[in-house]
Amino acid sequence: MSNVAIHKAGDLPGPVRSAIEQLLGRSLAPDEEVSIVAKPPETVAADKDRAEAARKLEALLERRAGKVKDVPGEALDAAIDEALREARRSRR
Repeated sequence: MSNVAIHKAGDLPGPVRSAIEQLLGRSLAPDEEVSIVAKPPETVAADKDRAEAARKLEALLERRAGKVKDVPGEALDAAIDEALREARRSRR
């Protein structure tokens, strides 16, 4: 059983699309892709630990963003699209 689902917004049934739009707080374009990931909860003991985990995650994301800051958005989009196509092929 898969823990990941990826669908085009235009292919989603109306109530599902409405629920996702409500969660996101915005409308979805029909060609947008929606990814849903289900994973077991991670145990984080205290608020202090959660704050530290959030800081570490933010630092990691900032480092990753810094590595691609000079890459044109179109190139990033193309790389993401290619990775999604490959992921879909491997799921079949």
